[in-house]
Amino acid sequence: MSHLEIEQIGPDDELFLLEMLILSLRSLPNLARKSQLELEGIARLEIGSWVANRDYAFVAHQNFQRAGAIWLKGYGESTARHYELGLAVAPTFQKQGVGTGLMEYALQFCTNHAGSSLGLKVYPGNLPALRLYHHFGFEEITLEMRKKL
Repeated sequence: MSHLEIEQIGPDDELFLLEMLILSLRSLPNLARKSQLELEGIARLEIGSWVANRDYAFVAHQNFQRAGAIWLKGYGESTARHYELGLAVAPTFQKQGVGTGLMEYALQFCTNHAGSSLGLKVYPGNLPALRLYHHFGFEEITLEMRKKL
């Protein structure tokens, strides 16, 4: 893997962040069949709900190209914050250590910003993501069930 640089999202990265959020949403079975326009609307609503100095997003660059993004939504007090994590790696950069680099960065960021816990949601069929999260010590704590009507 070549050198990975990670920095906070800037104005020039907003479209890429939107693309990464859509990629993340597309991995969820209940959203996979939605149109690009519908997913973009969902992603824009999500980003629009973020609060400055509580919610953060970062972009990874590899070989001077945007390779992936990670975002953290903060909950709780500023002295003991829970962060909810989202992560996506551009398809051409998958399996090159970008996800690992982003996870390491996010864990350090949360530790440095009074993080008390870090949570995420992942579809059980997303085996690469599950391997990554297990590698970093994440554990399953709930089981969500749904019945299609």
